[in-house]
Amino acid sequence: MKDKDTRLRWFRYTAEDAKAAQAELDELADQGWELAELGIFTATFRRSEQPRRCWVEPARWKSIRRKDEQARTDYLELCSDAGWDLLDEEAGLFYFQAQPGTQPVPIQTDGSMEWEEILKKSLWNQAYTFFYLVIYWVAWTAGRYFWDQPRIWELFFSNGAMTAQLLLLIWVVLELFLGLRVVRYRRKCRKAAESGAPIPVPSRRSARFRGAAPLCYVVLALGVGLSLLMSFSDSHTSVEGTVRVTAGCSVLGQTAEYRRFSQEEGDLCIESYDCNTGWLADIVCHDLRATEGDAGRLERYLHRHNPVELTQAELDYDQAWAYRWNDGSGLIFRQGNRVVHIESEVLDLTDRNTVSALLTDLDGAACTLLESVIA
Repeated sequence: MKDKDTRLRWFRYTAEDAKAAQAELDELADQGWELAELGIFTATFRRSEQPRRCWVEPARWKSIRRKDEQARTDYLELCSDAGWDLLDEEAGLFYFQAQPGTQPVPIQTDGSMEWEEILKKSLWNQAYTFFYLVIYWVAWTAGRYFWDQPRIWELFFSNGAMTAQLLLLIWVVLELFLGLRVVRYRRKCRKAAESGAPIPVPSRRSARFRGAAPLCYVVLALGVGLSLLMSFSDSHTSVEGTVRVTAGCSVLGQTAEYRRFSQEEGDLCIESYDCNTGWLADIVCHDLRATEGDAGRLERYLHRHNPVELTQAELDYDQAWAYRWNDGSGLIFRQGNRVVHIESEVLDLTDRNTVSALLTDLDGAACTLLESVIA
């Protein structure tokens, strides 16, 4: 067959857009094009003097239960007896095509019956699929937050992590939008069936966008994967003996951490968060203070002491809180948009000169680490 006698075009519709698919097939048939083959996202049409008409409806009986398989077989035989052969099943839709030399009547001629027998359940199942993913994601995120109480704000110090979270949020919003659209269309179909009007036909542009949703998911998934890989380059760690230095940065701030575990010199932990925004500094400062009263979080973040009670200290910082335990002391302070957390077993953290010297050494070590990575 000559190339001019065939036509390949974008053609992918989902279950809620069966009427839009039907309308496009009817339009092409009026122009002399007959559906030849369905692909994942495209369809091939061939030129024909008398194109065989198609009928599209949401697929049913998709489970492997014997009862559903038998109902599906019986229904397809009934359609075949009426002059309709199942050409293909794609994206949750049955594509029937009229048998050669026949002009059968549409499979469904009563809008009320089509609503009750097909659309009512299929549209509900389609909406449930979208909302299930959203509900699962929200429940999992909320459960993890309340159970583990992670430092959510640490994401703001990694460009890759922030990008990944943004893409996941876009994914969830897209799922929610598509689900709400199905609910809205289902309501329209119900009202049309009750009033005896024809089932409404979705706009082709919107239907094609929904049909392309899987491609959007692929792009989002690739973006999340690349963002997570990028997040590994946002933070760098150097280990020398019992000393570990970590440094990282993002568009919202810079972080530096120094940890030393030594029985001779005593354990020392310094965390510095230099934020570019005041609201981020507020969140960091509040969470660091809350951690000191939570035994589970202290253990998770390697703070080797029991929960303590913080007392506000007057140390010439904007805000400062000090605490002690049997083997050492700790200090949390905020100066401008910089938040610092220090714990030591031997040093006097109320001495401003001592703290300044520690921060100078930490900034120097973090700068050296980042320069060595760039080099």
